Amino acid sequence: MVLAGEDLGALLLESKTTAPVFNPAFVRRTELIETLRAGDSRLITVTAPAGYGKSSLLAEWWQSEDRATGWLTLRVEDDDPAALVRLLAHACERFATTADSVFSQIATTSDGVLSHMAPALALALSRCEQPFALFIDDVHVVERPECFDVLEVVLTGVPTGSQVVLASRHHPTRLARGRVATSAADVGAADLRIDLAGAVRIAEEAGAHVEPETLQDWIERCDGWAAGLHMCALLSKRGPFASSGDAVLADYLYHECVRDLPEDTRQFLLRTSILDAHIPELCDAVLARADSAQVLRDLESRQLFITADRGHRSYRLHPLFREYLQGALESEQASSVPDLHRRASAWFAERGQLPAAIDHAIAAADFPTATMLVTAAALPAYEAGQSATLGRWVRAIGDTNLLLNPSAVVVMTWFAVLAGTDDDAFKWGTLLNRIPDDAEAVGVTVASAKAMIRAILMEDGIEAALADAELAIELEPLDSPWRDPAVQILGSTLLHAGHEERATKVLTEAIHLAGAHGNPASVVICEAELALVAIERGAWKTAEQHVERALETISTGGIDGYVMVAYAHAAAACVDLTAGRRTTGLRHLAMAMSERERCGRSVPLLGIPTRLLLVRAQLGLGDGEAAEMLLAEIEDMLPRGLHHGALDHRVERARERVRAHHATADRRSRSIALTAAERRLLPLLQTHLTRVEIAQRLHVSRNTVSTQLGSIFRKLGASTRSEVVERAYELELLRAPAGGARGQ
Repeated sequence: MVLAGEDLGALLLESKTTAPVFNPAFVRRTELIETLRAGDSRLITVTAPAGYGKSSLLAEWWQSEDRATGWLTLRVEDDDPAALVRLLAHACERFATTADSVFSQIATTSDGVLSHMAPALALALSRCEQPFALFIDDVHVVERPECFDVLEVVLTGVPTGSQVVLASRHHPTRLARGRVATSAADVGAADLRIDLAGAVRIAEEAGAHVEPETLQDWIERCDGWAAGLHMCALLSKRGPFASSGDAVLADYLYHECVRDLPEDTRQFLLRTSILDAHIPELCDAVLARADSAQVLRDLESRQLFITADRGHRSYRLHPLFREYLQGALESEQASSVPDLHRRASAWFAERGQLPAAIDHAIAAADFPTATMLVTAAALPAYEAGQSATLGRWVRAIGDTNLLLNPSAVVVMTWFAVLAGTDDDAFKWGTLLNRIPDDAEAVGVTVASAKAMIRAILMEDGIEAALADAELAIELEPLDSPWRDPAVQILGSTLLHAGHEERATKVLTEAIHLAGAHGNPASVVICEAELALVAIERGAWKTAEQHVERALETISTGGIDGYVMVAYAHAAAACVDLTAGRRTTGLRHLAMAMSERERCGRSVPLLGIPTRLLLVRAQLGLGDGEAAEMLLAEIEDMLPRGLHHGALDHRVERARERVRAHHATADRRSRSIALTAAERRLLPLLQTHLTRVEIAQRLHVSRNTVSTQLGSIFRKLGASTRSEVVERAYELELLRAPAGGARGQ
């Protein structure tokens, strides 16, 4: 079997979302399962140390279910909010018909995942017309608090009559509260402890013939530990054996089980223990052999803690057995480990599975390869909202190693500008400027990239930004995929430098180029800029046409959550409010106010006009307080002591409108202008974190959280957390799937 990229990706996903076959050698827990099924608990946690039979309990339950079922086995790389919610959606697709809506959503931050994607999946589960049972194994590999926030929100959507069963080595205490805890049941190690009848069954299935007294001794030594009893049975077939104390029992038993294997088989187990999934072709590549499929089949037949999927296409070692083997490998052959990881990395990279390739390259300390792979994987990771994974890779590789690859510096700078913090953007912009203009880079022209970034940051004023934009156009080849961003940046700098007529032509050209290159981000920026021009001229019909195209591009291009989205929604708010479409106008205004934080000091060419449109919209609602806050943000974004061309005139006109508002009107409406701190807090109100826990999560004081909560309650006209969440859904500050055209 030769695995292509798509086939391998499907196989890796299948290995996580397909239940293992229940081994008849395992002790059955039919009575326990029936009791849990008959109860009214929507959430059931199965918590015990490794080897107590948690996975076999879930597999037996899955096999006996007559409801719709889903399965998910988590791995270390799934400790990312966006990755986790998408895996959950995959596992639920069979019974939650709208779960696939999660895949169309982009959320470039953990807050976005919690605000948009997790509620969308919770809604899909709540709408299931048939009862279901969802099994999630190895939850203990999830450590990020944001992942538990996602789980908590998703699980609130489980309807009566359905159940979610979680298996973990540690109790997921974060889920033991609120709406989730009101319908929860716990199964612990004591409930899974093997009794004498179970020990008899284990011994019989292993072909061991021992007296009841011996079995009872095994039970006491292993404290009812299923894996330990199974090892005792295997070892007893070759004669009497003695074990040490409890602290070293597991290592001792595994050592004894492996000791008598043929040396070639033992080496196979040791050296492939670096792999999460034992795919025969992958094992062949890592070990430079051609018989891995047969070896894996033989190991499975020995009942030696290895299980196969239903088609014998991949295998999985028992987690505790794998941990023992990894320890033995480090002890006996530490020098060979990097090379094993390098081979695994190359195998995954050849098949386009970049995340796995990167993880193995990092484990091999092969940072040049890891850097090259991260450069290629950064955009997909960003688009998938897996900022936690991207951040983990970058931290593991280190800035020093990234700086050795000019292509990586260009890519990291772009993502810092588009999705990172302002500090990240300025940091990477500085690092990029240290790269020589003629440095060799794959797929990019360094000098052009540097000029575009300088223009975007606008640190030396609008005229310098315009000169850099003109330079980028000269340097960027006509057939380059970076050509349309360069043209768009030139159009934007021309517009805000005061060359409106030429800017309109250049922005229109950029739209055509971006359409040809399939770059929706450039299209949205250009359409928003042209909408701004039309709004300033009072050409509302033209502005509406540009807004329609921008919003349609956001939807079809899957870029909701990108830095330019706030600009489009701000323009849409102005258009709709002016046309009297208050409901949709307020919705776009709320979205733009929420998303504007991404449009910060690192992108003044977008951030300032976005806020200028928001000032106009807020004044249209009579909210001078919000308009003043937006003006203050603009002042903070303008480089000090420099001439800013037409931007200065636009800002001054906005100031005049605010002054006129205060002088002639006493109108006020409830402000929905949440501050950046309030927007960070809002998604956590879906969970049942206490104020103290929220303060710890946000690294602020409890009093600060209380103040921000009071402000959110006031601005959204709510008196309870549930009312805040409902109001936030209405305004799409927290968004579940919703369709419909723009209108009244």
